[in-house]
Amino acid sequence: MTANGTSGIAGAMRRAAGRAARRAGLRSPAPQPRSNGRIAFVGPMPPARTGIATYDRAVLDGLGRIGFLERHPVDVLWPVRREHHEAIGRYDLGIYQLGNNVQHHRDVYRLAWSAPGIVVLHDLALDDFITGLQSIGDPLGFRALGEAAGMRQRVAGDPDAAANEPLRVPWAAAAVRAARGVVVHAEFGRRYLEELGCRTPVFVIPHPVVESPEALARARERARDLRARLAARGVDRLVVAPGDVNATKQHGAILAALGELPEDVHLAIVGRRGAGYDVGRLVDRLGLRARVTVGLDVPDEDFLAWIAAADVVVDLRHPHRGEVSGSLARAMQAGRPTIVSGTGTYLDVPEDAVVRVAAGRVDPDELRSALSSLLDDEGRRRRVGAAASAEVRRLADTDATAHGYERVIMATRELLRDPIRAIMYRWARALAEVGVDEPLLEEGYGMSYARALMSFTSRP
Repeated sequence: MTANGTSGIAGAMRRAAGRAARRAGLRSPAPQPRSNGRIAFVGPMPPARTGIATYDRAVLDGLGRIGFLERHPVDVLWPVRREHHEAIGRYDLGIYQLGNNVQHHRDVYRLAWSAPGIVVLHDLALDDFITGLQSIGDPLGFRALGEAAGMRQRVAGDPDAAANEPLRVPWAAAAVRAARGVVVHAEFGRRYLEELGCRTPVFVIPHPVVESPEALARARERARDLRARLAARGVDRLVVAPGDVNATKQHGAILAALGELPEDVHLAIVGRRGAGYDVGRLVDRLGLRARVTVGLDVPDEDFLAWIAAADVVVDLRHPHRGEVSGSLARAMQAGRPTIVSGTGTYLDVPEDAVVRVAAGRVDPDELRSALSSLLDDEGRRRRVGAAASAEVRRLADTDATAHGYERVIMATRELLRDPIRAIMYRWARALAEVGVDEPLLEEGYGMSYARALMSFTSRP
């Protein structure tokens, strides 16, 4: 091809890329300002009413314990303000905590797009978040939907995706592609993303231990009061279903199982109220009001106390969104034997530290059998609870989460400082914007530039 022909194609590529960017509501990137040498940690912090706020606090506390915050200055950007959108490009690296709630994470997502860094995925399926962005007319929501829809066929054969509707569409695809590194909290998350063909580095960091020993001791003291009050009503055994109170937690199956258990078994449903979900009506319809306590939007101290008071915890999920359960992490820390769904990230928990029921919509008879076997066998409850608390102690004693964050931050920082990476990124983005995919790359489209660059960088 002649030089003029090559120039014409390059010009067409640039013009098409510009049109694609304008359709997405994006401007051409401005020259990057000089780095301020600091790291931005962007995500909800207490008292924000989301479990990710507690998670974020635990991560920062862990980084403080291992001395990372002394060696590397970190700024917490929360709540996100207008000046943060202007300043984010000056940071060496941004760490973005991304969940499935548009209210808490819209501005986090915007910063992650304007200054790509490490995206921490608290849900693999960002379905509610992306549709929430669209509902407010955010161009990034439409862009994410288009990319997710275009990659849907890549998860068609995945059994977990087949069983869990939110995972059938790779809602996180755009966020992952734009990032420089991705953090998930279980091997399931890495497998899911890599099966999509993800080229962004994916790191697995365990969920932090979120409760302090002092908080757990107070919860156990409060738990004794809760059990004493229940005992006065004839309750000998307590089952607790903690976490966000919504349809995914399979309360119907739990209540149906409860109805087949002896009268001395009581159920407590505690957690944040789910929009449009009335668990109280479900309890009344089954005629179980006298045997069920419903605690909605209880303080964190009471939430932990109910978990500590339980003989058995039930932490089910269907459909599963690839998230790691914060309520399960607390139950394990408290040494409570927990029944979980046999799907997704729950399969990455050590076999002896939980009791699993079949994936999907829970069979009440199977759940009743699992509950009976634990409630009637104190020795088994102790063994499962001890294995769970031992796993959490191992993570706490080694500060596994904090050291994991340190490794990911340093590796990604090194990547971003590589000047060749920036050139290759611009090349790859230009090709992607005009629709050049992997089959076209295999035919040679755009590859001469990359080969020349790699040849140049490999010289002694």
